[in-house]
Amino acid sequence: MPEKKLPTENSSVLSGTRTRVPDITPISGLCALCVYNCPILCEVGKSAIRGREVLYPEPEEFGLSTAAANKDFGLDWSDLQLIPRLSEVFGIEPIPEEMIFEKADVSTSYGNVNLKLPVFIAALGSTDVAKKNWEGLAIGAAISGTAIVVGENVCGMDKEAIFSNNQVVYSKDLEFRVKT
Repeated sequence: MPEKKLPTENSSVLSGTRTRVPDITPISGLCALCVYNCPILCEVGKSAIRGREVLYPEPEEFGLSTAAANKDFGLDWSDLQLIPRLSEVFGIEPIPEEMIFEKADVSTSYGNVNLKLPVFIAALGSTDVAKKNWEGLAIGAAISGTAIVVGENVCGMDKEAIFSNNQVVYSKDLEFRVKT
């Protein structure tokens, strides 16, 4: 197996930050010795000083980009093994020609929602990126028999949303996503 790397930096090309020394604390990404008068701006330091300005994406890229986690947490898909039972057949005759993936039933449900596939399309946030791609993603989810999650701040980012007593009364963006 390939050697696992631990998180090595409290830095990001997205925020223009880096660490002062290569020796860091794996769990936090902070330098092993974080000094008061550090001449280098790491993510924690920049966030403490600049606050909201450090949030991704940069304002000029808002709605036109998405940000992925560029940290290595020492865990990847190769660490997972899905080992199905291969010695038993359920639901069809145990004839090799009949035992094809299209006949496998992996359906499930949560609450009153039935899914043909036990997966979700994760919430893509409330940015224009999610809004611009919502229709295609929602249609794909419907065709596949799975669910798509609406981001938690859709109403908060909807400039036309109507609020009363700190509650959402109407949100055009939320209505669009739910009806799609």
